[in-house]
Amino acid sequence: MAAPVKQAKPQTGKKALQEYARKRDFARTPEPKPKRGEGTASGFVVQKHAARRLHFDLRLELDGVLKSWAVTRGPSLTLGEKRLAVRTEDHPLEYLDFEGNIPKGEYGGGSMIVWDRGRWLPEGDPHKGLAKGHLAFALEGSRLKGRWHLVRIRPKAGEKSEPWLLMKSEDEFARAPGQPEITEEESTSYLSGRTNQELAADGALRADHAARVTTVRQRKRLLPDFATIKGARKGLLPTFLEPILASNCDKPPSGPKWIHAKSSMTAIVCRRASMAAPSSCLRERRSTGRSAFAASPMR
Repeated sequence: MAAPVKQAKPQTGKKALQEYARKRDFARTPEPKPKRGEGTASGFVVQKHAARRLHFDLRLELDGVLKSWAVTRGPSLTLGEKRLAVRTEDHPLEYLDFEGNIPKGEYGGGSMIVWDRGRWLPEGDPHKGLAKGHLAFALEGSRLKGRWHLVRIRPKAGEKSEPWLLMKSEDEFARAPGQPEITEEESTSYLSGRTNQELAADGALRADHAARVTTVRQRKRLLPDFATIKGARKGLLPTFLEPILASNCDKPPSGPKWIHAKSSMTAIVCRRASMAAPSSCLRERRSTGRSAFAASPMR
């Protein structure tokens, strides 16, 4: 039986996607920007999301947005199997076909593939079903078919999320206990045929990052690959990088952890936040009338 929870009125216009927009930095994430759709289509998508914890996202199109649930163990065709599905913020319709790599540090960081796609058919008024806490519907997907139930349950004491249960109804597509799980049989993308691991390895680069790759490939002289250095790791640049003042010495330091460059004592520190942004440079010149070696430790 559905737990009675006070429901807010359906949001309209841009308000329906305000929470979606608040959680994301669209200068960093490749996810679609918030835009409410038109029409009365009834698409659905299930995405396999390798975030901090692997889970599946079920999204049902309604009122120009995608009503969304995070299904912790994924949907199951097994009769009697109840899967926890936590209600999340509405998503834009462009998410029906979204798969890519969300950067680490961003909300939901990790690879996401379109695991299944198709049409959903609600039984009765879906608005009343959502408000009541019992949504009955049929799925016509590539992997998920037949009748299903989403039932809201009472949250635990102190729990702020909105928990539901996703269950398969008894029909010709249901499986008996002990039969293989559909999520174990099917692990690839419905769109591209790739797994989450393959998508993460491919990178699915943003346009500006892809431009960097093109530039590197066009170089006639290869530069050192710092990614191969033990202990090296990617990270955000600090707002200001203070130059290191040179010290007099008889000879340059030795060892594999040092990089040497012959210098005329002109120091330039440059950084670029993106391929489109201009470089900002700090320049310092100290003329001594002789050449010197600049050495920096690799960290």
